[in-house]
Amino acid sequence: MTDLPADLPEELPRRRPRRASLTAIVIVIALVAGLIGGFVVGRSDSSDPAVDVPELVWEPLEGGLEQARLTAPVDYDEPDGAALELYLVRRPASDPAKRIGSLLVNPGGPGFGGTFMALNAEAFAAPALLDRFDIVGFDPRGTGRSTPAVDCIDDYDQLFVETDLTPDDEAARERQLERDRQYAQGCSTRTGEALAHLGTVNVARDMDLLRRALGEDTISYFGTSYGCELGAVWATLFPDTVRAAVLDACADPTADPSEGVRQQARGFQASVEAFLARCTEVGAECPIYNDGDPTAAYLAVRDLAATEGIPSLEGRPPVNEAFFQQAVITAMYSEETWSALAFGLASALQGDGSVLTQLADAYTQRAEDGTWGNELEAFAVISCMDAKVIPTAEEQEALMRDLVELAPLLYAEGSFFASQCSLLPATADTPVTVTGGGASPLLVIGSTGDPATPLASTETMAATLEGSVLVVVDSNQHGSYRFNDCIDEAVHDTLIERELPSPGLRC
Repeated sequence: MTDLPADLPEELPRRRPRRASLTAIVIVIALVAGLIGGFVVGRSDSSDPAVDVPELVWEPLEGGLEQARLTAPVDYDEPDGAALELYLVRRPASDPAKRIGSLLVNPGGPGFGGTFMALNAEAFAAPALLDRFDIVGFDPRGTGRSTPAVDCIDDYDQLFVETDLTPDDEAARERQLERDRQYAQGCSTRTGEALAHLGTVNVARDMDLLRRALGEDTISYFGTSYGCELGAVWATLFPDTVRAAVLDACADPTADPSEGVRQQARGFQASVEAFLARCTEVGAECPIYNDGDPTAAYLAVRDLAATEGIPSLEGRPPVNEAFFQQAVITAMYSEETWSALAFGLASALQGDGSVLTQLADAYTQRAEDGTWGNELEAFAVISCMDAKVIPTAEEQEALMRDLVELAPLLYAEGSFFASQCSLLPATADTPVTVTGGGASPLLVIGSTGDPATPLASTETMAATLEGSVLVVVDSNQHGSYRFNDCIDEAVHDTLIERELPSPGLRC
């Protein structure tokens, strides 16, 4: 294993996926826009009065935190039927005299639990918010410590190893499709009847049930990445309950399935190009400067991974094309991780793929004990349950040809995937249009160099949400709160004072 240099992070950051294409391995390695696209939300109820408000029993955790479980119906149309439980963590406001209320938070995905934002509230939120709000994180249905949780597979290493991103012939494609079928079957049999009810509409309805259980007429919200989509759905369904909301790093709610993926392909391609341009600018200080041609070094590593494999950590598979692609995508979420990628690529050229594996592990949430969370399994299932339409095989073939052209640094010639959504049970939700009508104030934040939710996508979300204000942040990262004082002030004014900045603000 190669140790990271002193100027690189010892622990690589966890990444928040954003709607990836859905095949066995592409769940965790493809561009994280919606292959399936669009938002699926249910009927526009102002509340669910037929559902009894459950009592929350808060138990103490270390550091002054509290935990509880919220009981919710699996199917809101059958409130007396099967139930599930959502895991909650609350960090009480630091200054009770200044307390405004609760701030619900979601970090993205779909598939990632939100309780870690409450468990690590000091790292997520500035004191201005910590003083005034109870930070309430919840693991959305199917995720984290909520039950039942999505379960599809045990070994992600095996998933990577068995995946061929560029199959040579029909036989190889059929083997990949059979792996997809096995994966989808695992999701269905292990997760059970709740699977068809894990879409975003039900998460939004859970949020309203949580609001009622907390005893608040209106409530505040902060969501980033998929958390923006969730917030947009919630604001559309329950506009009268929105005290204030901040939606950071948003997808395009109007894009059709294929266009959503194309948008993100452009975003990640632009980020990789910026990464390589930065390498050229710094010259020999960049580990893959390669006499001014870092792109050639980058492609050499990709070819090596695809043809021979690169030895990695002890007991782990060699880095293949799937590991390589995931490592690159992970590093693009923030320019703070670019140096780790450059070092990892240089090490790979010397026959050591350990850093690339660490980058990929940061995305797949591999723990030190060699186990994985269920984030990416939940990500796949929830994305399918949110699908308005499922692309046909012909449409996916055309899309892959487009992606190879739009993002050649990520997709090699001959890349192939297929949607698993047709292999899973149909969603129980009915699609409606996201508008946010009647909800205010809504602050939308977009970053100029965000690869996962490109600025153009966030701009469309802001235009779609009635009465919202967009703030643009000049940064190369996914999610912009806490990036600088300018955006922090806009977020705090919105959530604390319920005052939106003037349109056109750029931070």
